[in-house]
Amino acid sequence: MLFNILSSTLLLAATTSALPAEIESRATNTYLTNSHTAITELQTFYNSPRPGFWSAGWWNTANCLTLLADLRAKDSSSFLTSITDGANGVFKHTLSSQGKDSTGALNWDDFFDDQLWWVVALIKTYDVTKDTSFLTTANVTFASVSLNNKPSNNPCGGLANAYPSEKYLVKSSTIATVLYVEAAALLATRCPAQSTYFINLAKTQWSWLTKNILIDGIMQGDALTGSPPSCGNNHAFLTYIEGVALQALVALYHATNDASYLTTADTLATKLLSGKYGMMDANKIAQEFCDGDLSCNPDTAQFKGIMMRGLRTLRDAKPSAAGGQIKAFLTKNADSIWANSRQSGSNLLGEKWAGPFALGNSQALQLSSHSSATMALVQAALASM
Repeated sequence: MLFNILSSTLLLAATTSALPAEIESRATNTYLTNSHTAITELQTFYNSPRPGFWSAGWWNTANCLTLLADLRAKDSSSFLTSITDGANGVFKHTLSSQGKDSTGALNWDDFFDDQLWWVVALIKTYDVTKDTSFLTTANVTFASVSLNNKPSNNPCGGLANAYPSEKYLVKSSTIATVLYVEAAALLATRCPAQSTYFINLAKTQWSWLTKNILIDGIMQGDALTGSPPSCGNNHAFLTYIEGVALQALVALYHATNDASYLTTADTLATKLLSGKYGMMDANKIAQEFCDGDLSCNPDTAQFKGIMMRGLRTLRDAKPSAAGGQIKAFLTKNADSIWANSRQSGSNLLGEKWAGPFALGNSQALQLSSHSSATMALVQAALASM
């Protein structure tokens, strides 16, 4: 009997020591535990205000789907799969709840950038599920944007953010253009028969961004205004533009195997983490221009998590990027969120990551603040696996 006990103990020890590093890291990953807790809170918003949505903001819901797909790619825990997988999981349910046009493209609103957020979310969900309905919908939605959003219609080039009838139309929109680059490059690696077509689209719009927005190694300006030869740039620094640019560059690298895109992304990340552009405070905690007086709206409160996703995406492709500082930046911000920007008595996360926690004045603002912070926690968890 003693021999059997000793043998079993030795076998257990040997088995434990042979566990894959990824499984071991999950067992001790505080950031993963905190991500799960934040996702539990996130799910209290699901199906409100309408089935299949976390938020009245359509693009905010796309980012909720993206953060879950990002984590699900590395996390097969029963906690997460019970939320995401199966016929009643949020992956399938969220897609089935979307409005579509006659071609099958998602068209809930009149904003091209919102459609492109969904293209990215659907591609990432396809990567996890291998369900081609997600990729097909992403492809036809991207085709709809390409058909209806011609750079030639914009005097200063680039893509518009919305249909001409939309009140908040912005021609030559940086975010619409850089999302288009990311979406095209992602499709290129998942639709090999059309890869050349998608790569050419991505390269063309990246060239426009390089000429007009990528200035001194970092993205500057949320749009061009006016008309040639006097196209104006406000040189605004917005965290989500930097984040999507990093994602687009990594996607271009994977689509083309051209390492120069990673070099450009490395330079951008290094500039970003220098703290010289107002997108983080003196303690290197990410901030948006509106965080100081808590004046962010449900759009701008979403931004910072997207920057964190871009940094983690770059680190996956090039761990040495930004002098190897990215993981420490991600975990430091996750620590600050958990310690300083969490509601007492609940796990609702706030807009200002350095703290103190402040409750948003609407459900939409609470959701975007919480989901953005949750996205940051997820990126720290992924970087720690």
